[in-house]
Amino acid sequence: KSENLEDDFNLLFNEVGSGDVDNPNVILNDINWRVEKLRLEEANKRRFLRSGPRFLPYDECRKWVQAWGRWENAQEWREWIELGEKRNSYIPARPDEYYGKQGKWISWDHFLAATDPPVNNSNSAGIGDYE
Repeated sequence: KSENLEDDFNLLFNEVGSGDVDNPNVILNDINWRVEKLRLEEANKRRFLRSGPRFLPYDECRKWVQAWGRWENAQEWREWIELGEKRNSYIPARPDEYYGKQGKWISWDHFLAATDPPVNNSNSAGIGDYE
């Protein structure tokens, strides 16, 4: 893209072609089309920049983290982030903050561990006992 409006006009004028220069409607239609294209590109860029990051849902993110199996605690996760190793844009650098705001965060142990915490089934005594 050119930084100079005059260069843009000259480029446009040359692209339209010398045979169409005598017809102002052709030039105006072409200019209108190009202006509309630029307007849509700018609107899309603004929309993209306004939208926040899109991260995986908590359970999917947790599965990804556990599949890697690289981290045993929050400190190891933070060190990995500080080293600049996080290359997946769908995984938050601070999952405790991001998922905590959503009310999904449980703990670092839950996030990093492959096993779920035990469920207290005190009301279901005897269920599942097959001795």
